[in-house]
Amino acid sequence: MPVTDISAELKKRRKKKKNKRFIKKLSILTFTVCAVLTAFLTRSLWYPMLDGVLTKIPTPANTAELAGGHFPISIEGGASYSLSALDNGFCVLDDSRFFSYNLDGKINFTAQHNFANPALTVSDKKALIYDLGGRGFSLMSRSREVYSLRADAPIMFARLSSNDTAVVVAKSDKHLAYIMVYDSNGINVFNYGSVRRVIDVCFSAENDGFYITTVGSKGGRIVCEVLYYRLSQVEYDAWGTPLPIWQSGDIDTLVLSVRLLGDNIIVFGDTRYLYYSKNGLLLKNYEYPLPITGYDSNEYIAALIFEDEERRSSMLVIVDGETGDAKEVSLDYLAFNVSVKDKLVYVQSPGNISAYDKTGRLASFVDLSSDYESFSRISGYIYLLGYDEINRINFN
Repeated sequence: MPVTDISAELKKRRKKKKNKRFIKKLSILTFTVCAVLTAFLTRSLWYPMLDGVLTKIPTPANTAELAGGHFPISIEGGASYSLSALDNGFCVLDDSRFFSYNLDGKINFTAQHNFANPALTVSDKKALIYDLGGRGFSLMSRSREVYSLRADAPIMFARLSSNDTAVVVAKSDKHLAYIMVYDSNGINVFNYGSVRRVIDVCFSAENDGFYITTVGSKGGRIVCEVLYYRLSQVEYDAWGTPLPIWQSGDIDTLVLSVRLLGDNIIVFGDTRYLYYSKNGLLLKNYEYPLPITGYDSNEYIAALIFEDEERRSSMLVIVDGETGDAKEVSLDYLAFNVSVKDKLVYVQSPGNISAYDKTGRLASFVDLSSDYESFSRISGYIYLLGYDEINRINFN
């Protein structure tokens, strides 16, 4: 066959194949259009059956894009600082000044201090700043200094109640710990000298009393004890020492902190947590499965994180505020910070913050573009604490 005939035959076959491919694509496109049109026209029949299903599949993700306002806020010289929520805004305490900001980072008020080791504790509306190891302390609002006082002995720590009553714990020559209580105007209303070292104070939910945690030794081992005092019902023994309403007895763990949880209290120890009724009845005793690396609580829930160094992972334990029961959640990453806000638990790992509900379900998360040392959840934002600056992002 001549070469020209072979070329003509090949062209004919190629054209035939091309026509077949076109018809196939046209058929697929026609079927797809018909299927989409049918689904749209009959959506009232099948869409209600998916209600509640589609919402359970995705976990909302947030972006690390800055949320506007006067951010970032620079910290001069990368000084050590603290940040806490304060009266529909937040406050910052650094090595020389106290700042009050609105949510957008605009300064409401600032004051200079001369504390060598400044420390901060807050209520909803006020901030108590004090000199750790020194004697000065001041109560601040979002717009002014309320009072400024000096203790008679070096301050070990201080706490502020929700009605702005302050407890200042100092170390004196006569006592291992001397507790001074001041009302919201700075008037001294109660004093107590302890023969045992006091390591924490927690106010009652009604603010009419407080829980004091002491530490000592017995039989060569460290023991702690929680004692509850009611300010409106103080009785004294023959030596003038105030008597507690109730006391826990010896606790065989080093107590890190005592917090309110629901109507009761939770005692965070270094090897276990204990859950007491407000009347002093022990309700739960949970022994830790791993070394503890962080904890936090509010009136609804408590949360603890533990590190599994061998597996390079962490465990999150969420404690129900009504029952004291623990929910264990395995994390496939190393967490180094935990915080609770309302009924959610926020866990920070390098480059990420994840939020969990009380059942342990991942509710939301955000991947961070930079590494931050800590964070604070305030209103609809997360405030990110870096070495020398503070940023803010939206978090839903």
